[in-house]
Amino acid sequence: MALKTKIINKNQCPKCGAVEFITEPNQYDVLRLNNGHFEIEHSEFCDEFKIFCRECSTEINEKVSEVKHKVIIS
Repeated sequence: MALKTKIINKNQCPKCGAVEFITEPNQYDVLRLNNGHFEIEHSEFCDEFKIFCRECSTEINEKVSEVKHKVIIS
C-alpha cells in the first residue's frame, strides 16, 4: 500500500500545512494577587512581536521567511 505524500507549498506551515498565522500579542497585563484574586495593576505594550502557525503553534521566523519568500520555522 503506497503512502500518501502531503505536498506543502511555500505559503504553508512546513510542519502542518496550515495557511493562517497569528501574532503573539504585543501587550501584556501586570497582575498582582490581592485577597486571593489576581487583579490587573496596569497594561504594558512592547514593539516586538512573534508569528506563530495558527494550527500547530510553531514559531515562524519572520525575517528569514521574508528573505526566502517562503514560510520558515524558527
